[in-house]
Amino acid sequence: SDQEKGAKVAIVCPRGREIYCTLRAAANFVDYRPEDCYEQIEMNQAGGIVYNAARVHPAYNDLLKEYCFQQVATQHGNQVNILLVRSQPNDVQQRLYHKYKNDILFLGISSMNDYPLKDEGSADQTDYLGMFPGFLHMMREPEKVFPPHVKTLLMSQSDFSLPDVPARDYSVPKKYDFTYSASDCDVEIDGKGWCGWSKNWTFVKEALGMMCGELKLTGVLVATKNKANTKAYSIPDSCKGRMIQTTYLAQQQDYFDYLKQSRFAFLPQIHDASPRVSSQALAHDVPILMNYYIKGGWKYVTEQTGEFFHDMSDFRESLLKILKGADEPHHYEPRKWALEKLGSRNSGERLLKFVEENFANRVKLPKGTRYLQI
Repeated sequence: SDQEKGAKVAIVCPRGREIYCTLRAAANFVDYRPEDCYEQIEMNQAGGIVYNAARVHPAYNDLLKEYCFQQVATQHGNQVNILLVRSQPNDVQQRLYHKYKNDILFLGISSMNDYPLKDEGSADQTDYLGMFPGFLHMMREPEKVFPPHVKTLLMSQSDFSLPDVPARDYSVPKKYDFTYSASDCDVEIDGKGWCGWSKNWTFVKEALGMMCGELKLTGVLVATKNKANTKAYSIPDSCKGRMIQTTYLAQQQDYFDYLKQSRFAFLPQIHDASPRVSSQALAHDVPILMNYYIKGGWKYVTEQTGEFFHDMSDFRESLLKILKGADEPHHYEPRKWALEKLGSRNSGERLLKFVEENFANRVKLPKGTRYLQI
């Protein structure tokens, strides 16, 4: 039926009249002024509208103007009365949360650096761990961190929306040994700011000395130049001519073109909650070499998908291992693993199950909802 497909069902009448009316269904809003539209709503005993019916609160889309709030929708793109909180809410955003927390289901999601954890010595007194009734997290042992009343699910933004690309053709040689994706906000100070910290640039520079000097590797260092293309992160002299440094790649396909021509993707960062480049690499059938201590994304590393390293003491060993495995047909099968575990459908079904099992009394989902999208 139309309702099962996520359509909006309403009685539509000629404007100002109550005859010649029809029952219609549409998946999207249509502004049609010559007609009046009457939607069936759920009322409580006091005569007020019940917003935990299959509809969103009137303030929902205004709340989305605040960066920390992120929508949740059905597989058809219809919003549901759930908002994710993806970063530390500021004072204004916290007041909005407390104002609407009984009308909208707010769930935390790890999407910004170490959030919901705080830096050691932080003066921030806000309890982000216990603030929401549920949290989509990236921790190895959530039961040791979250209070008992918080329902948890190991899930990241990067679990969703994988690029649709074919499996690797082993007859086509790789052009680069690796790609590394940085952020360009502190190129002018050579990575000594927030971006360099979040992408662990100090470690990268140390590792590059060995990768270029001893092993003579080639690679692509994405977003290590400023947008004006006038200044770049400094790299070891041994890397000159071996590394391509790019500006921020506004067209994602340009990044994918480098990625799919690489033997592996290099993820040395620690303070990263949802590294989309990792799941994108897996979807492109490219294995990943990842820092064991990364906050989020560690779950993407298995025997099928890549290797961990801890620090420079075992970096060379892990590097040689992934280089060897990447050249052996089907030694790693990252794309196969990703298609089985990740993607909008697989992840959305897990999210739907989590909501239904823990918050069925808080949210009424549209009929025919098969999975949720974030």
